[in-house]
Amino acid sequence: MKKLLSLMLALSMLLGCLSFAAAEGNDVIEINIYHHMSTDTARGQATEKLLEMFNEAYAGQYKAVSSVNPDFPTYQEKVKAMIAANETPDIFCYNFNPNDLSRQESGKLMDFTPYMDEAWKACFKESDLELLTLDGHLYSIPRAQQSAVFYYNTELLAAAGYDHFPTTWDEFYACCEALKANNVSAISLYTADDAWYATCFLTYAFASYAGSTVANSGVIDCEEMVKAAADLQKVWQYTTNDAVGANYSVASNNFANGKTAMIIDGPWLMGSLPEDIAGKVAVAAAPNFEGGAIQDNYQVTDAQSPWAAAAQADPAKAEAIVALLKYLTSEEAVKIYTLEGSEYQSARMTLTDEDKAGMTPLQLGYYELYATGTENVVNVQRNLSTAANSALPSLVESLVLGEISAADFAAQLDAENAY
Repeated sequence: MKKLLSLMLALSMLLGCLSFAAAEGNDVIEINIYHHMSTDTARGQATEKLLEMFNEAYAGQYKAVSSVNPDFPTYQEKVKAMIAANETPDIFCYNFNPNDLSRQESGKLMDFTPYMDEAWKACFKESDLELLTLDGHLYSIPRAQQSAVFYYNTELLAAAGYDHFPTTWDEFYACCEALKANNVSAISLYTADDAWYATCFLTYAFASYAGSTVANSGVIDCEEMVKAAADLQKVWQYTTNDAVGANYSVASNNFANGKTAMIIDGPWLMGSLPEDIAGKVAVAAAPNFEGGAIQDNYQVTDAQSPWAAAAQADPAKAEAIVALLKYLTSEEAVKIYTLEGSEYQSARMTLTDEDKAGMTPLQLGYYELYATGTENVVNVQRNLSTAANSALPSLVESLVLGEISAADFAAQLDAENAY
């Protein structure tokens, strides 16, 4: 009997310990972070590394768990649907569009204003915080706004007679002709999904004709856009045969495999280039018109892609979200994103000589070009309405196939761009 009682007491104590451990485990606040950066990209790997570091630093207190949707256009619409269904992710990122404030106006996002202390505020440009503030409320935290620059294969251009990237649009098209004569497709473009490369080119041409003020104004149906659309038609003769119907993966792989000589993309491209190709690649400022409407080394950027969070009734959960976002925007995290993830963040950082020494020539080239940019123009696609964004790929395809004119393209895109 004594043995039985002793056994029952030991069992009771064990169960008590297990219950206590379970209770302690329940005290760990889980933070779901929904994003589009898959681990087959350098920036996705950097994100996962940082989340693991955060979980180690806050073990027993917070735990970040990520879920990923790498199809960015679909991801963006999914976030909107989740907000509408009261299923807003704890943390997510999105492309900011000043003409579509439905997320911020939903009443379902966390206001970071009470948490934006001086130390955290000092991490960002004041203009970025102002951009994301609505009626005195800061519903988003600046994350990244990348420049999509011209990358080029130095060997392919050299074989076509060019020891430098073209500085004017006339020289650019002459270079395209020379590459074509060598049976090389000059530039990677595509029409599927968001037609990102095509709209980057369109925006560069538009900015060259119109200048940054007009190009950033949201105006679509204008003479300068018609000229830019005509240039998109023109450049299509120098892309690959699979560009119509191709997506980002196909088009970027064409450059990574040496099938094209140029591409317009953000810094994330660097992490996906094979070493044998990356060693032949350089970056350059876009071509311009002599005495044109915009300064040399103007840059087309993606939209600001900030972090946002679900509004929280529980102060402890809100503090957990703030802790994670402060971690992801710290200088240490920004360096990891930059040096390992090839993605330049909005939060400030200072690269030391030692940091620069550890960068590849391509990374350093991008950093120096990015840092010396004169005027920024947001890709025209990023300021369009949902309807216009949906229509854009098919309009680009119709344009480059000659089914509609440049003037038709501008007029039809403008007609779809209603809010």
